[in-house]
Amino acid sequence: MADMQDNFVVHTFGIQIDGVQLEQLKSISGLGMQQDVITSQHVTDKGVVYTRKQPGAKTPGSVTITRGMDKSKALGDWIKETYEKGDVTKGRKNVTIEMKDNTGKTVRRITLMRAWASSWQSGDLIAGQTNAVDESVTIEFEEMKVEDS
Repeated sequence: MADMQDNFVVHTFGIQIDGVQLEQLKSISGLGMQQDVITSQHVTDKGVVYTRKQPGAKTPGSVTITRGMDKSKALGDWIKETYEKGDVTKGRKNVTIEMKDNTGKTVRRITLMRAWASSWQSGDLIAGQTNAVDESVTIEFEEMKVEDS
């Protein structure tokens, strides 16, 4: 019988923007990749129709990160490169997401290549509430690389 292994857990992960670790992080959503499917039908010399499917173009993706808003400038400075300065060249960074096991060891590293922030949103500000303020950032990327440790 094969060794039984534990699944990766959802609560131990980290994110880096061009090697700079974000200190606080609540969630990452939308992480995935997609590839078009090309479907073509053919007929054999015996008149039998069959269907072939093959991979097509890769579709770039996007992820949304949510974190507690704090004094850290790393995320804000990155967003300013494209939003305020319009400098897409400087704004494109590699974003690395690390999934960790229960001991804190990285078990999977996902790199989002040539990524940039397309939107930023603050959590609601409500008088009389005692909640912390979150911020959400949507990150567009052109390519995804997955490495298992």
